[in-house]
Amino acid sequence: MIEQLTSLNNELSKSIRNTGDVSAPSYMDLLELNKNKVRTTKFLSINTPSRLCTFLKTDFKDLEKLINHPLYITFKIMKKKGGTRDISAPDGQLKIIQKILNNYLQTYYFGIKPSVVHGFVIHPKSLGKYCNIVANAQDHTNKRYVLNIDLKDFFPSISAFQVKALFTSSLFNFPNQIATALTLLTTYEGRLPIGAPTSPVLSNFICKQLDADLISIAQINGLSYTRYADDLTFSSKMKIENECLSDIRTIIKQNNFHVNEKKFRIQTSNRKQSVTGITVNEKVNIDRKLIKKIRAMLHDWSINGLYKAAIRHFSYSNAEIDISRLQIRFINRLEGYINFVGQVRGKSDPLFLRFKTTFKEIGKDECMKI
Repeated sequence: MIEQLTSLNNELSKSIRNTGDVSAPSYMDLLELNKNKVRTTKFLSINTPSRLCTFLKTDFKDLEKLINHPLYITFKIMKKKGGTRDISAPDGQLKIIQKILNNYLQTYYFGIKPSVVHGFVIHPKSLGKYCNIVANAQDHTNKRYVLNIDLKDFFPSISAFQVKALFTSSLFNFPNQIATALTLLTTYEGRLPIGAPTSPVLSNFICKQLDADLISIAQINGLSYTRYADDLTFSSKMKIENECLSDIRTIIKQNNFHVNEKKFRIQTSNRKQSVTGITVNEKVNIDRKLIKKIRAMLHDWSINGLYKAAIRHFSYSNAEIDISRLQIRFINRLEGYINFVGQVRGKSDPLFLRFKTTFKEIGKDECMKI
């Protein structure tokens, strides 16, 4: 316990300096850092079932029921490029408990995470750290070679055995009984479930050794490396040799993950290079296809109305879905695309401001009708 708290204290103390701001931490920054340390200490101090119950604000009988008979809602969603994805979402009290655990796990991970990780990270905004797909892509701009690797079946490939090993490791040092309880509260059918609030942050903890190994191989070969969830990206001014590619594959396999061969690709600078959907040839930018899509959606909505635009965009017939829901989905998707442009290109970017203004002008009357 003392060892990991000391490590956490050192890491959190460095958090402000790592943002690139050489000024001393403000009073509010220090309060935020101290708050993180207190919350993490509270979580790591759980050593008995009674303390676990108090921490999760539930009694032993209810907790035992959730552990032995977890309630999940399972369903399928369509993938963007075809096929379906199985979702197992916790229901009722289990969902509430997982949200509590996620809150504390995120606080702990934020204090120890490597700078190369940008996905599934919740962080205090006051500290000026931003972990998102834009930050993930920035390290790979203006590079001659960009290597994209996707980890296959990311959450389901992480077993309950690995999660329990994590909770009993030196990172947490939970007693066996507590580690078992936490594992059963956060896994389903022996795996990390897609749909559980705790799965993203637990996957980051599980990837701690993978990240350390890949950071090492990147440094040896002069590569930049970042990870956004299951998307691994390497880039270099020099050619990435086959021996290096083989070493990367070996490290991934040694850490119990598998490469999705369909998404394994090396992009050269004489063609479009993208990282997690962001173009990185010279600077982070929006793919032209998305710009065209936004323009087309705005034009269709403006000329033909929301009803026809939504039907055409999602390729549905009138009888397949409730039209009100479809229209709301169209509006939310279009607004999400526009906000993404602002996130990547900046809130003062002329194209973003033009899209935003047009969206508001077209939607001010239509949205009232839904």
